[in-house]
Amino acid sequence: MFKVAIIDDEKNVRIVIKKLLSILYSNCEIVAEIASIKEAKRLLPQLNPDIVLLDIELEDGNAFSLLKQLPQLDFKLIFITAFNAYAIKAFKFNALDYLLKPIDPSELQHAIDKAQKHVSNAKELKLLIDNIEEDKTSQIVIKTTNKIHFINLIDILYCQAEGAYANIITKKESILASKNLKHFEDLLSSHGFIRPHQSYLVNQLEINFIKNNALVLKNKVEIPISVRKKAEIILLLDS
Repeated sequence: MFKVAIIDDEKNVRIVIKKLLSILYSNCEIVAEIASIKEAKRLLPQLNPDIVLLDIELEDGNAFSLLKQLPQLDFKLIFITAFNAYAIKAFKFNALDYLLKPIDPSELQHAIDKAQKHVSNAKELKLLIDNIEEDKTSQIVIKTTNKIHFINLIDILYCQAEGAYANIITKKESILASKNLKHFEDLLSSHGFIRPHQSYLVNQLEINFIKNNALVLKNKVEIPISVRKKAEIILLLDS
C-alpha cells in the first residue's frame, strides 16, 4: 500500500485524480485532498505520504513557497500545472515529473509508477526552489541509467549525440545521459550553448577560435561546423 496526497485548489481536478487512482491502483490510499498552502503545511508532516501530487498555483500561494516551508521533503513529488513554459523548463532542468491539465490517465499512471520506483527527490527539489527563487539556473540534473548527476552549467564543455542518448563532456568527466541531444539543446540554448552541427552542442564560453570549418575549444578539442550553419555561427559569435 502506498499513500498519496492530492494538493489542488480545483475540486474537480482532485475528484478526477482520486477516481483515476482508484481505478488504476488497488493498493493506493488517498490520505488527503488539500486545497491550500496553509492546509498542506499543517497536514503533510502529520500524514507522511509516499507521493504528493501538487498544483503549481494554489489559492493562497504557489508550490515553491510551500516546499520552502516544509521541514522535510521526504516524499516523491509530481507537479500538476496548466501550461507554463518557464515552470516546465525548470522541471526539465531538475529532472522532475509534472502533469499537464487536463490530467491524462496514462501520463498519471506513468508518473506514479516512476515515483514508486525511485527514492525521494529532495535534492532535485531543493535545486529547483533555488533556481526558481533566483530566477536563474546554474545547475542541471543529468540522469544516466543508474545515477543522477548535478552538474554546474559552467563545467559543461560540450554535448555530443550518441544515437538516442547524449554524451555530456564536462571539465572532469564524460556522462552518457539518458536523453537525446535535442533535449539538451532545448534546455541550454538560452544559457549560452550553440549547436554548430547536428551532432554537437557547445558552451560558447569554452570556444577559443574558429579554424576553417571547426570551433576550437580552450582544451584544443575541435568541434565541426556544418556548412549550412557556418554563417549563422560566425554571426552569433561576432555579436
